[in-house]
Amino acid sequence: MKSKSNTLKIIVFVALVLLTCIYLLPIYVMITNSLKTLPEIQQRTYLAFPVVPQFQNYRTALFGSRDFLIPMQRPIINSTIITLAVTLLATFFGGLGGYYLSRSRSSFVRVLFILVGIALYLPYQAVIIPLTTITAKSGLANSHLGLILSYLIINVPLASVLMGTFFLGIPRELEEAGQMDGASKVQLFFKVVSPISFPAYASVAIIIFTQVWNEFFISLTLSNPKTQTAQVAMAMTQGSTISPYNLQMAASLLTVAVPLVIFLFLGRYFIRGILAGALKG
Repeated sequence: MKSKSNTLKIIVFVALVLLTCIYLLPIYVMITNSLKTLPEIQQRTYLAFPVVPQFQNYRTALFGSRDFLIPMQRPIINSTIITLAVTLLATFFGGLGGYYLSRSRSSFVRVLFILVGIALYLPYQAVIIPLTTITAKSGLANSHLGLILSYLIINVPLASVLMGTFFLGIPRELEEAGQMDGASKVQLFFKVVSPISFPAYASVAIIIFTQVWNEFFISLTLSNPKTQTAQVAMAMTQGSTISPYNLQMAASLLTVAVPLVIFLFLGRYFIRGILAGALKG
């Protein structure tokens, strides 16, 4: 039995090492090629280390040059502003909506909970025309507020369903004890339920942040050169004659830096939230 257990552990360990290498290989290629010169890139030795690391490629990708006409500084700032605003607002209102959906006993709310969950499976491309109409008539077209509003319309229902599912696993005895002490529904939510739901908030925040940061179609449709996000700018870095792959790799790494930092800070809470939802579900 012990030999079988040790063999299984070795197989699992080898499998994890292989999967890790496969997962990290694209990141390794991005890093090494972002530090090369264009002639080195053209040699197609993508796995080789650069002869002399060209750290100025990151500066060129960030601020632009004659060979790289799409500087990433403004798009990254735009993405950061829009994504942080949407994440904070969607998580907050999603928590309120999820708490109401999970605590109301009426049949209407139960049906609404199910309908909202079903609506999440609809592709957001189906609502691009209404979103365009809303932003145009409200005067928010091609603005940061217009993009924030559009992303909120899509992500608040998602946050409500995710938070509501987590709130269903919180014992009602905690709230009943607070009610006996004279706490209102608002006080129960902010002083009892929310503090113990931080892992769930972190999980929802990471999911929404990642979705909004990586979203392309809505930003392409509802933005202009001054408000375009990093994903749209990355799609425009393709040269007409020569593709500066080294600068594109540097721009890609700069683009993924912000969500990577966010995940490093909230990653442990994300795992807790996922495990809590799995155990309580």
